[in-house]
Amino acid sequence: MPRKPALWFLLLGATSFALTGCGGGGGGGSSSPPPPITKTPDIGDDSIDPDQGNEPPPPDQDSDTTGTPELHREPNYLSKDSVSVLVGIADSGFRTTHNSIAPYLVGTVNLATPDNPDVSTSSWHGTAVTSVVTTEPTSDTSLVGTSTNTGLLLAKVNEEDSLYAYTRVLDYSVGFLADEGARVINHSYSGRLNAPDATASYLDVKSIDSLQKIATSNGGLGSVYTVAAGNDGKAISSSNPIYQEQYRDIFERMLIVGASNGNQLAEYSNHPGANKDWQSRFLTAPGETLVAVDSADNTYGVGRGTSFAAPQVAAYAAAIIETWPHLDAKQVSKLLLDTAYKDPSPESLYNSNECGPNKDMNCGYFYLGQGKADLDEAMRPQGELAMPSGSTVQAGGYSLSDSTAQLSGAYGDELASSGVLNEVAMFDELGRDYQVDLSPHVVSQNERDDMTRKRMERMALVSGEHRDETYSELGGFGFMARYNGYGETTAARLDARFGRSHWSAYQYDGDEISPMSPFAESNIMPMLSFQGGSPLTQGLGHVSGITSRYSIGDKVSLIASHWAGQPGDQNASVLDSGYQANRSDIAMAFHFTDELSLTIGTGIAQEDNGLLGAQGTAAFSFGETNQINMQNARLNYQFAEQLSAFAFYEQGRGEMSGDGLIQNIKDIRTEEMAMGLQWEGEKHRAALTLRQPMRIDNANATLSVPVGRTLDGHVLREDRTVSLAASGQQRDVEFGYAFMPSESSQVQLNLLYSIQPGHNRKASNELASMLNYAYQF
Repeated sequence: MPRKPALWFLLLGATSFALTGCGGGGGGGSSSPPPPITKTPDIGDDSIDPDQGNEPPPPDQDSDTTGTPELHREPNYLSKDSVSVLVGIADSGFRTTHNSIAPYLVGTVNLATPDNPDVSTSSWHGTAVTSVVTTEPTSDTSLVGTSTNTGLLLAKVNEEDSLYAYTRVLDYSVGFLADEGARVINHSYSGRLNAPDATASYLDVKSIDSLQKIATSNGGLGSVYTVAAGNDGKAISSSNPIYQEQYRDIFERMLIVGASNGNQLAEYSNHPGANKDWQSRFLTAPGETLVAVDSADNTYGVGRGTSFAAPQVAAYAAAIIETWPHLDAKQVSKLLLDTAYKDPSPESLYNSNECGPNKDMNCGYFYLGQGKADLDEAMRPQGELAMPSGSTVQAGGYSLSDSTAQLSGAYGDELASSGVLNEVAMFDELGRDYQVDLSPHVVSQNERDDMTRKRMERMALVSGEHRDETYSELGGFGFMARYNGYGETTAARLDARFGRSHWSAYQYDGDEISPMSPFAESNIMPMLSFQGGSPLTQGLGHVSGITSRYSIGDKVSLIASHWAGQPGDQNASVLDSGYQANRSDIAMAFHFTDELSLTIGTGIAQEDNGLLGAQGTAAFSFGETNQINMQNARLNYQFAEQLSAFAFYEQGRGEMSGDGLIQNIKDIRTEEMAMGLQWEGEKHRAALTLRQPMRIDNANATLSVPVGRTLDGHVLREDRTVSLAASGQQRDVEFGYAFMPSESSQVQLNLLYSIQPGHNRKASNELASMLNYAYQF
């Protein structure tokens, strides 16, 4: 049966608009805006009377058609391989030289008269419809070239200058364009919601077989099929609807497009009505838009009707497929329906339930179906983004929101600042890849300002975090306890002697300095730079350990120690990564004199789900178990009764293997040092210390970064390398002075100067000072 194009059309005063095309299908140019619309003449009705629509076309106009349709190509046409997505438009005819069409043209075909390749007759409607796919209006009514790398396949379905197309030809055009590779097909004709007669055919191809191609073509990906709803201003109706069960594969890839005026339905547009099947596939797009006029290659006007709403949605579908070609037609059409805009305002039709025969249906679905097509929303991720953990997208991966790396103070900032985490492909529930910058997901375990504040609070006498120590002895036993201002024990140590052996059992909070550390055993006065735990323990809740010293003669002692820690509730800021750590050491202590001793040791630090105190979750996992080999040396010297000193140096080496984003870290080398000098008199006490906290001197990380995907779902990856070494070398120089004016009072001053704080070469040096006064009543 003949079908008439679905439009009203207004030709404005011609405006000059030039596009320059390139081999890839791009275009650009400039234009002056058209004159304002002052009248909307009704040039033609896009629908036909139902009775007329049921009349069969004259037999001689359909049955005598002969020839084998072939895609016509000119030398200047684009090749199929040079475009990202092919859009097929079956329409009345086309001005193929128009600036909005020529740069995107891949091929043409005359399906109404297969033995005549000419598609230029009756070109006014087809030219206008096609231009909507390749251009879009902006707020100032100028035209801009489409951003998609779209190719056009144009099929003429009207005979010569006829205003009508035959249903069998339209059906056939669907299969032809799908077979030629069109991922999107547009029909701006009325009557496309009727299922074909079982015996209908064209060129010996059954109509139902042609329509079925939108589900089976393109290697099974199919074609999105956009159709105009029509301009009767009525509810859609059909005596043989395409939504019947035997046609579901076709219907689930169709989009029925009505015309919108703002957030309302245009008064002339057809609508779904009470039928929930029509509602499920119906959406809207602006019914009035700038279109090409076929009077010249650079003329434009304003088209009004569902004919021009449908190709806008076709362009949206093409944009999605261009970006994610793995999506099939069913997924793309569903995505556009699911993300269509529903006006939430109180006056919105979706907030009214007084439509339908019984005045009890939702008016939004009744008139607007699923809403107004919204490309921006359709392009946004569906569900939560995840980084693939394996070689395929389907295998799943690590949630973006759960992926965080929390680095200890030993690390530099290169992981976050080098750009190695830029443009990482993350995938949504539809397998669509998005380029994400993961740099913000790398954070410091302890911010510099917070660390300084905590250190000062622990030494401030008026703070609840102030630390106080007690020590008592009984026989061969000694006990030390460290408390905060709330009376809570933050560290404890029990010493016992048994013959030649000396045993120490201890426990402390992970962010406390160990009671067995070189500084703690040096008996130097409290210093700001030594408040807080080591990178290995700061992420732990509690650490428990034991140390044994065994004297081998008078000059040599053998020392063995072990500690282990697990996360605790008080470290709320630390990631819940399952981080655990333990360390075992063995050392020899040489007592050269009563005043001078040297201890040389080696140890193994083992961490689960972390490395050098750094922790990571999901994509930023640091591997299950890592090991760092440590070597250290410590010197203690009592210069005189009132003057003592200590020095400590430690170096670590190791590697890491993981199965997340960070595949391995090689050539890890760490170093840490501290030294101090203290003079102690009857009422005066002064100390000078120099400390370099643990820092990574060298470490080279290799990352396996997903950057995209293939059509069959395999993840594309590239290896990226980055140094994790600290760019600077923090050195804390501190002077401490304490004075006791009386037995019941004390004044203490601490001056701390930090060079390159945070091991950051670009960081400004810092100065911290603290003055404490205590009086005991």
